[in-house]
Amino acid sequence: MAGFRLKMATQLGEKTAADAGYVTFPINPTDIARSKDIHVQAKPSQVKGVFGAMIMAGGNVTILYSSEYNNTGFEHFCVAHELGHYFLPDHPEEIQKQGGTHFSCAGFTQNSSIELEADHFASGLLLPSRLTRTFLSKRQIGLRGILDLADAAECSRTAAAIRSAECCNYSIAVIVSEGNQVSYAFMSDKFKQLGKLAFLRKGSLLPDGATRRFNADPTNILGAKRDCASTDLNRWFDGPRGIGLDEEVIGLGKYGYTLRVLSSEELPTDPEEEDEDQKLEERWTPRFAYGR
Repeated sequence: MAGFRLKMATQLGEKTAADAGYVTFPINPTDIARSKDIHVQAKPSQVKGVFGAMIMAGGNVTILYSSEYNNTGFEHFCVAHELGHYFLPDHPEEIQKQGGTHFSCAGFTQNSSIELEADHFASGLLLPSRLTRTFLSKRQIGLRGILDLADAAECSRTAAAIRSAECCNYSIAVIVSEGNQVSYAFMSDKFKQLGKLAFLRKGSLLPDGATRRFNADPTNILGAKRDCASTDLNRWFDGPRGIGLDEEVIGLGKYGYTLRVLSSEELPTDPEEEDEDQKLEERWTPRFAYGR
């Protein structure tokens, strides 16, 4: 049920972008919020530890977002996340139960179902499947394509990485980590087909080697430094041996995490899969009829 709700949240985000008339990148969540008479502003600098907030009072709605990282893509994701709390079924009611104010920690690192649903809504809103798939089909496989997508969509690099794994038609895995532990990981459908793979859960230890060494130096993360090495599928996922992968890594600055991308241009892709995915997506996209 949890997976179904997350997929529905992503699809509602996509529908919200389409209803707002967006057919190209970038999609501006602040403009969508204002079209619903939602006031959007940066949160006070003294409020620490949260990425955004939704305040519902007297029929008025205000979204606060974090500007402490001075990163437009991150700010867009924060606003889109709060829009998720506005549009998603049961979220406004839950916020009202909390007294009309909800503080968020967006970024796929929370276990809370309401936060994860809002994260997936934000990804769908900023990175609709068809736009994302078309964009990636014309870009380099791996980190470079993900960074290009983040720039074009004006969204966070982690959101671009996750949607790349969800939408692309090639083998790729993205792993966000902090210290020597996995925070979360996503694999593309093609990557999952490489064999019987272990799932990287939150808190799983990173394998020894270049990965841990990169994370051990805080300047790599704060300075958004990049590195590239060779690895293999078995080292990360206990899968079949002999499948080589490129391991690309970038620090995520003040956010404090590291993004690494496992891929290989040597692995096959399936260009015909794109059309089939689009047909399936259209067939199962629900027709939402919310008054918000």
